[in-house]
Amino acid sequence: MSALADWLVRQAPAWLDGSRPLTPAQRRAVLAIQRCRTPALGGCVYRCTACARTDFAYHSCHHRACPRCGGQRTAEWTAKQEARLLPVEYFLVTFTVPAELRFAFQARPELLHDLLFAAAAAALQAVAAIPRHLGGELGMIGVLHTWGRQLQHHPHLHFIVPGGALSPDRQKWRPARAGHWLLPQAAVAAAFRTGFQDALQAAAPDLHAAIGEAVWRSGWWVDFQPAGSGEAVLRYLARYVARTAISDERIVAADADAVTFRYTDSATQQRQESTLTAAEFMRRYLQHVLPRGQHRVRYFGWMHPAAKARRAMVETLLAVVILIRPRPAPPPPWHLRCPHCQAFALVRIGRLARAPPTCIR
Repeated sequence: MSALADWLVRQAPAWLDGSRPLTPAQRRAVLAIQRCRTPALGGCVYRCTACARTDFAYHSCHHRACPRCGGQRTAEWTAKQEARLLPVEYFLVTFTVPAELRFAFQARPELLHDLLFAAAAAALQAVAAIPRHLGGELGMIGVLHTWGRQLQHHPHLHFIVPGGALSPDRQKWRPARAGHWLLPQAAVAAAFRTGFQDALQAAAPDLHAAIGEAVWRSGWWVDFQPAGSGEAVLRYLARYVARTAISDERIVAADADAVTFRYTDSATQQRQESTLTAAEFMRRYLQHVLPRGQHRVRYFGWMHPAAKARRAMVETLLAVVILIRPRPAPPPPWHLRCPHCQAFALVRIGRLARAPPTCIR
């Protein structure tokens, strides 16, 4: 059960009747949430081999904006990335753009998000390649967040970066300096700002011209934080890999008029509550639906899927021990648990046809 999903379903008709502006991606998200685990998507009929009783289940929508979905994909991504952690210290690197640029991200998200990823990764790689710093190539996982703690629009990137670099000849691992230091923040921030500005001017000169000169002089923040073995940061970022800005745990109350949710104040680090009208909460929620085809998670350097040979060399240089162990038993298939006798013994015996679509103008 998801209180947030149920609330979104109740709000859906008012947002699908054509009276409110929605992007195609937002409209698909609302439709998916409305149809998730309902006859609209069809389903399966099961029989329990233990107690012989029958049951049925409707299909999930698997949309990233749906609060009911994404749990299995999040767990799988987390397990895969944790298994690939290296025996080095990790760093969490956060890139933030000036607030005055947010209108551009809202106007052209499909372009600006790509430029943000490219400029941030290039800045890290350029500074890391300088011999007096690391003199090599980084491996990085980047995760896009578009929200602040109260669901306001706040595009920024988190990178999880192993503390070291692969030398240009691919024969040495060059570790980060002792003292929890990876790269100079000021140098990375300057390269990030310059790279983003040049890329935006080349890709969208009209949009670049609408941005004041003062924007390019301040507000470009890059923050480096030691992340130990990397496990805690991976689990934090994983919560938003297959899901969106807010979870059920933060919802205090939700009715037809307003939604109250918890957040942590960035200045005091105290838990607070925020109450928004239903329309404003829905608007803030939907503004974080990414355009179709955009990836929230991206890989760079020797962590890129096309760089398997460089990744293997890093593992060899770090003497990563590969143990061949018997594969652990898979977790219980919760979707095959009988609601009557609780045995994991459901077998599919048929399908439920999809309900006829309703006409939505």
